[in-house]
Amino acid sequence: MLEQLQQIDTSVIDELMEIKQERETVSERLAKMVEDQGKVSDVVYRRVRRDYEAKIAALERKAAPLKDKARQEFAKLKSLLDRIESAHQATKLDKEEVEFRHKLGEFPEGDYDKRVSELDDKLDKQASELEEAESVKEQFVGAFDSEEDLAVPPAAPAGAVRSAEPAAPEPGITTPQPVSPAPGATAELPLAEPAPPLVPPPLPVPELAGGGLATPGEGTVILGEEAPPPPPGSAAPAVASPADTKELSASGSTPAAGKTVVLVKGKLIAIDTDLGATEFALEPLTFIGRTPENQIRLNKPAVSRRHAQIAQSESGYLLRDLNSENGTYVNGERVKERPLTDGDRVQIGTVRFVFRAG
Repeated sequence: MLEQLQQIDTSVIDELMEIKQERETVSERLAKMVEDQGKVSDVVYRRVRRDYEAKIAALERKAAPLKDKARQEFAKLKSLLDRIESAHQATKLDKEEVEFRHKLGEFPEGDYDKRVSELDDKLDKQASELEEAESVKEQFVGAFDSEEDLAVPPAAPAGAVRSAEPAAPEPGITTPQPVSPAPGATAELPLAEPAPPLVPPPLPVPELAGGGLATPGEGTVILGEEAPPPPPGSAAPAVASPADTKELSASGSTPAAGKTVVLVKGKLIAIDTDLGATEFALEPLTFIGRTPENQIRLNKPAVSRRHAQIAQSESGYLLRDLNSENGTYVNGERVKERPLTDGDRVQIGTVRFVFRAG
């Protein structure tokens, strides 16, 4: 792990710290100017203020490319931290299992002592790795105004694929392995995961008033029933005016029957960069999980086979946890069901996203 940590480029941190300190100094002078404004002429005040504001703008321009590079390196660091934390947690569970089996009389005393000693050594090494990585993280955070500013996700590359395949394993990071029972002990089979819920079939395309099928474009849903035919001798129904088409309001009010509602597609933007894709467009019903039948596949150990779903409605997007083992989180809070708003941070297992409404 130390080799991967040493590959994180921290060369921009010192430059960013210098720029940040200089910007804070100029900002303090600007704040002090407000107190002393009445002590100088307006001409001098405006001249000095423009000078300070121009310095801040120049510092921001100078920092912009350095911040972009720092964000890229920080994304690598966060991904490495997540893997170390997952491996550390898995080792803790391994030790707990060994201790439990020993209490049940499964391991001979010598075998038990050897296993516990090996796991303790492994835990100490992982704790040291975590401490090193956290120290580097603090350096990155100190060069920015906040960790949120530092963790801005990168733009999605053109042609990004939806399936998120796992990154190749790195030296020093191991996935949890079941503890083998002692000789003569009865091996227990793992419990089967529950079958994933069925994906509901697509809704039928309704007929438009006056005959013919509606052929909505991407993100458009036709609501309402077919209009009744006009009485004999009356004029043919007029084509729907632009007023009959309206965008979905934030209040989620129900549109009148027969009108077209434009539902803007949302997306999840990955904060971590080891997924293969960084942007995932949401469908009217999107399942998220570890297996290929999900619309968004996250082949990660902490992600359940069918982990969560995001459903689109007139009032927006609704996130539901599907009884996952490691949970679904919105803005750091574990949830069972939560409406999503633009900018929410969504975590599926250990995989983190930012939700964008459109």
